[in-house]
Amino acid sequence: MLHRVGLKGYALVRTYAKDIRFGLEARSMLLHGVNVMANAVATTLGPKGRNVLIEQLLVSPKITKDGITVANNVELKDRRCNLGAQLIRQATNKTNNEVGDGTTTATILARGMTCRGMQILRQPNINVQLLREGMLSAARVVSDALQDMSQTIDTIGEVEAVAKVALNGDESLSGLIGDVILELGESGVILVKDSSTGQDEVIFQDGVHISSSYASPFFALNMKDGLLEFRDCLLLITLAKIKAVSQILPALEMAKAKDQPIVIIAKEFSADVLKALVVNQLQETVQVCAINAPGCVDEMREDMQDLAICTGATLLEDESWLADLTEDHFGEVEEVFVNAKETHLLRPLNVDKKLKKRRFSEIAELKDQAFTDEEMERLHQREGRLMGRMAVIHVGGVSEMEIVERKERLKDCINAVRKAMSDGVLPGGGTAYLRCIPILDELKPAKTMEQQMGREIVRDALRLPCYTIARNAGVDPDEVTHNVLEGNGNFGYDAAAGEYGDLMERQIMDPTDVMRHAVVGATGIAALMATTEVLITEEPVKPRIPKNQVTRDLANLVGM
Repeated sequence: MLHRVGLKGYALVRTYAKDIRFGLEARSMLLHGVNVMANAVATTLGPKGRNVLIEQLLVSPKITKDGITVANNVELKDRRCNLGAQLIRQATNKTNNEVGDGTTTATILARGMTCRGMQILRQPNINVQLLREGMLSAARVVSDALQDMSQTIDTIGEVEAVAKVALNGDESLSGLIGDVILELGESGVILVKDSSTGQDEVIFQDGVHISSSYASPFFALNMKDGLLEFRDCLLLITLAKIKAVSQILPALEMAKAKDQPIVIIAKEFSADVLKALVVNQLQETVQVCAINAPGCVDEMREDMQDLAICTGATLLEDESWLADLTEDHFGEVEEVFVNAKETHLLRPLNVDKKLKKRRFSEIAELKDQAFTDEEMERLHQREGRLMGRMAVIHVGGVSEMEIVERKERLKDCINAVRKAMSDGVLPGGGTAYLRCIPILDELKPAKTMEQQMGREIVRDALRLPCYTIARNAGVDPDEVTHNVLEGNGNFGYDAAAGEYGDLMERQIMDPTDVMRHAVVGATGIAALMATTEVLITEEPVKPRIPKNQVTRDLANLVGM
């Protein structure tokens, strides 16, 4: 209980109690939150999934079919039920962060496992830990089975097919993804922007991608969606630790004199330096952005040297170099885009092509000496950065809401395509999960009843993705699920066409890694809920104050 003395000695009391629920009651409240979250997210699954309209204060509402966007906007009034929704959100965010897609599938699987687990826990004398072990072991079996079923992608047509599924049937954007992969390869950098013409188009430009962002989000405080944009920008690249504004004051003065924005990429910025730079940016004294150097400590020097070569800048090794700064040390780019995760430098100027060619030769020699796959992958990444090519996809639409929704789906699609190219694909439409059911059935009986029940929880949930896709398509989900189970291999249901057939031939496929992460993440959350016995939430308690006391307090506040 908290007490606080108010104005002129009047006592204002703010009291919080803890609401504590146990056992079945606690799990029932969690389950209600899970069901609300899953019902909202599940409507978006499949080619005939529905849209979700989300209110946004002071701006137009958002229309989306993106599962992670829906999940992040579900907030329940009841705190106890909201905890269940938050746990599901945790599963979707984990899947999205690791593989960039599969959030809707993970939500549906988690809800199915949670509901079945709660039913089992109503029975007496159930060992919850053994139940959890059975669920997790079954999830590992399914994950391994999906990996064994995985098929590689060999053609651009298959790339476009994966993109089309991830984009819910958007052929225009999936075609552009195919063009980008054909031009730039699997590791090509893709930037997504609004179209000024209302039409979808892709433009290939010279540019460099950095996997680090602004050192403080306040640099983009007044920017839409946290995206900072500069044009005709100077670039200062240094390995020095910027501890005082005086170290970079000459650079800021040069940028001010030339009336150009400046981006400073350094090993480290002190809090005082960031504060001063943010004030300059917000007051528009100098347009500036501080960016942390990319890469880990061991790789930072190589990355910064590559970056300097690609942008025509000179890498300033330490503080002494900053003291002797001249205009020749700057790089210059026509456009800069910085968001919360990464930085894009478009169309660098004054690049030394001979120096760049020499750098390519050095990397080629290192590739001949590489011993491990990790070393080779690292050199491929450096080579791709030095190529200095990126694709800018301009997304169109008939309204701003449609453009925003299509951009969100495109970003998920890019992640799905990359995962598919690196880890392979599986037949889509929930078919791959259904093919794992016989594999679980063929396992030896578990040692205990609870472990066997845990295995069956996962087994039953594997039907739900196919079931949900069919339901959203307006057909009998039980019949569709039964028919697909009766088939084998790639046989499944094409919800877009309303037909059965070989889904790989019809180019309906999902990335293997996405499917594996979805089932493992969902099982982890469902097992966590099954082992939850007590629910503790804050419960505000309104103090009982006599009416005359309330009147006196109000009169005092207004000065009567």
